[in-house]
Amino acid sequence: MQNHKTGSSKIYNQVRNVLLLGIVISLLLSLGASFLLNLTSENRSRDQTLESSAQVAANTPLLTEDISAPETTEFIRRTVQNVPTIDVFAVYDREGHPSAFYDLATGADNVNDLPPLSQDIVDWFLAGNDTLLYNDEAPAGADRCAYAAIYSPEGELIGYAMAGIYIRSIRAVMLRMLLFHLLAGVGALAVGALLSLRLSRNIKKDLLGYEPDAFRQLFLQRTDILDGLEEGLLAIDQDNRVTYLNRAASDILRIDQAAALGQQLKDIYPRSTIPRVMQTGKAEYNISLESITHVSVLSDRIPLWRDGQIEGAVAIFRNRTEVTKLAQDLTGVQHIVEALRAYTHEFTNKLHVILGYIQLGETQRAEEYILHITASRSQSIDYIRERIQEPTVAALLIGKAYRAAELDIRFTLDPASSLHGDSQYLPAMGLVTVLGNLIENAFEALLGSPPGGASEVTVSIREGRHGLLVSVDDTGPGMTDEVRAHLFDKGFSTKGENRGTGLSLVKDTLEAYNGTIRVESEPGVGTSFIITLNDHS
Repeated sequence: MQNHKTGSSKIYNQVRNVLLLGIVISLLLSLGASFLLNLTSENRSRDQTLESSAQVAANTPLLTEDISAPETTEFIRRTVQNVPTIDVFAVYDREGHPSAFYDLATGADNVNDLPPLSQDIVDWFLAGNDTLLYNDEAPAGADRCAYAAIYSPEGELIGYAMAGIYIRSIRAVMLRMLLFHLLAGVGALAVGALLSLRLSRNIKKDLLGYEPDAFRQLFLQRTDILDGLEEGLLAIDQDNRVTYLNRAASDILRIDQAAALGQQLKDIYPRSTIPRVMQTGKAEYNISLESITHVSVLSDRIPLWRDGQIEGAVAIFRNRTEVTKLAQDLTGVQHIVEALRAYTHEFTNKLHVILGYIQLGETQRAEEYILHITASRSQSIDYIRERIQEPTVAALLIGKAYRAAELDIRFTLDPASSLHGDSQYLPAMGLVTVLGNLIENAFEALLGSPPGGASEVTVSIREGRHGLLVSVDDTGPGMTDEVRAHLFDKGFSTKGENRGTGLSLVKDTLEAYNGTIRVESEPGVGTSFIITLNDHS
């Protein structure tokens, strides 16, 4: 693929050449049309000037009174010199013979150099016409001439006035126009070439240097790869419209993949909070989606930045249903193993008591003792299992009960406790993290308390329709205000080095699920941790 990126850039050259060809064709057409329009306009303006000059001269009192007057030649000279578009001017008598003229190019004014008018022109005016545009009737190859009839004050036709322009003057005007259009064309072509080059480079930059065919192939390959991922991907633009949805996200969200593209996110996933990251500009990780109930999903939401502006967001969905189930099973086994270890230690002590009774010959008391401890343990397990229907949490509490017995701590589950399986407020793994650390923290506090005092730990778990309330109380030595201020700081501990992660982990877990924790402690009395999780769906 790298060869496509650093090769000869054939496609970009073709794009540039096509753009240049289009510019050249458009330029030629526009210049040709402009040249023809300007040439037509120039010819019309020239004819009007010639005709007007001839008419003005024909109406001059000097000519109407006497076309042969000595001042006629001087008048003609001034007229030619003052009108830029006239090269030659002449006056003819009624029969068409020249009586005066002046040539601007040569300065000649000898009427003998000027041929008489053709009979066609004379007949035209004798027929009563006032003006005429005619070619090739002036000396030295004049190309365009205008004639006007001269009438005496009595209205009698006495002669004709002629204004003409040579072909060289017409050619000079055409050449100037042509040069102007050529220069304009060259300038426009240069600007077009620069623009086409810049556009080609911008296209190349936008395509990251890849040839379009290679970029298309790369895009299709990556689309196939993204569709093959187990993680779901959903992307939206700054208007909250879905721009991408892969197969896994379609399955997890139960949204039609093709129909979702271009739709508003709220129309296909009403409870989504993905647009929130575009407002805050901060990514969110490992968010549990309570809005999706058929599977266990964690989501990451990341804003998409370009040139310092947020142009959208992408959400990554991870289906953790199987992993969560497996983790719950493994965690339950772990707590059962812990419970069995504590139970084995305690049972060894009970065996020593039974052995002592037998050695003393107190068989009756040994039998009663065995029945008592068997019934009490069975009642303890049944007591917890009836109130806590989540197996993982129940296994944790049973393990902690045996651990408490081993440490000579009274461990009590509040009779009003109730927890259903698959809690909607805090997943089993999160609840195990919170309870396990708080109970263990309470045990350590009691182990550090002065001897002779009551050592009790009470746990209460109450799940209702609108929330979950969890409390862990101990009768330990309590905490000072300074300790409470840093209680949840990571690395802070009063128990030595390499400690202080448990309560920090508890806080992080609760923050991830919008839970709160409150601490009540009184030195010499004990400490209570109260956790509240409400329904925010």
